[in-house]
Amino acid sequence: MKDAIAVVGDSETLLGFRLAGVQKTFETRGDADATLAEALAADHVGILIVSQDVMEAASAKMRKNAEESTKPVVVVIPGKKTKTAQGSANLAALVKRAIGVDIMK
Repeated sequence: MKDAIAVVGDSETLLGFRLAGVQKTFETRGDADATLAEALAADHVGILIVSQDVMEAASAKMRKNAEESTKPVVVVIPGKKTKTAQGSANLAALVKRAIGVDIMK
């Protein structure tokens, strides 16, 4: 089985990804650490998209686990509450780590 894309976020964020065809979703309902841990441990997930709101609600230890994960690769996207450029910076860092090219230059 191929690795899938999965998303962690609030119900509205997940709805958009489900409409786009993403089948594996994890809704946060108060405990960001538990939801993020479940998603990181899920079988056959190659890319895990996480809203920045979830990352900020998670503990420092869980954020570190997510940021250092190589399987699945975690990509942070802007959330409903937090809309910054961190998502672009995270993606650039992942590309640089994976292939050694700085796409922001």
